[in-house]
Amino acid sequence: MVLLTPPAFVAPLQARWQALPGNIRGAIWIMLAAFWLTCMAVAIKLAGKTLSPWQIVLVRAWIALILVSPAIYRQGLGSLRTSRPMIHVMRSVFGFCGIITFVFAVTHLNLALATTLGFTRTLFVIILAILFLGERLNLKRALATLAGFCGVVICTQPGSDGAFDEWMLVGLATAVFAAAVSTTVKNLTRTEAPLTILVWSYVIMGTFAAIPAFLTWKTPNLYELAVICLMSCFSALGQTCSVLGLRAGDATAVTPFDYSRLIYATAAGFFIFSEVPKVATLVGALIIVGSTLYIALQSRKKPT
Repeated sequence: MVLLTPPAFVAPLQARWQALPGNIRGAIWIMLAAFWLTCMAVAIKLAGKTLSPWQIVLVRAWIALILVSPAIYRQGLGSLRTSRPMIHVMRSVFGFCGIITFVFAVTHLNLALATTLGFTRTLFVIILAILFLGERLNLKRALATLAGFCGVVICTQPGSDGAFDEWMLVGLATAVFAAAVSTTVKNLTRTEAPLTILVWSYVIMGTFAAIPAFLTWKTPNLYELAVICLMSCFSALGQTCSVLGLRAGDATAVTPFDYSRLIYATAAGFFIFSEVPKVATLVGALIIVGSTLYIALQSRKKPT
């Protein structure tokens, strides 16, 4: 039992951590999430060279459930009970579509470009809100949204070499699903623990991936299995940090710190895959990040 007792210095550190404002704690969690999710993208890019996306998603779900099983054991199966199963299903459907399109995008696109296209989720949230929720934009937010999509056009460079890369559309689809996931996760964090959200999502997404995975099954070798194990670890860490970040602070205050992922992705693409991002990608990324940051700041202002 002595071995299970935390060191004496842990309690003061925990007290200092809890004394920080919620938005600061949330921002730190989100930056940690961005780092781990970039590591996950690197592992996906490596595994996607030889394995199907369906198999990657299925094995990732299996390994992730194994990794969180000690926490399930400590907290008991009762901790996984929920009164909102349909919201979990919705979050998992969006997550499944998002991870499948993300695997395709990361495998076929430059890592920095795939990451940049993912940042457009804020823009798609606004478009969906206008179409389905009847929301209206003021002139400033409308211009910022338009500028953001101009950044997308610059990144994708349609017709610059006589052909359009269809995988860029897949990268944009990832952003749409990511926007839906963020919305449902924020909704779930009001009543659900991070472990509950993670376990439900892994079980449901693994179930969705099972049939296509077995139809395209290739037994992974030790290297591929090691990469998928790392991917699962990074995914679990990233999602946990993301949930904790959204739980600790206001979504509009903490989510802009996810843009640190572009720095991580550019560095990883350069040092691991020898990818040098195009000037157009960097310019488009600056426009997209700037516009979505402005939108986030505007959304924090109370209406007059």
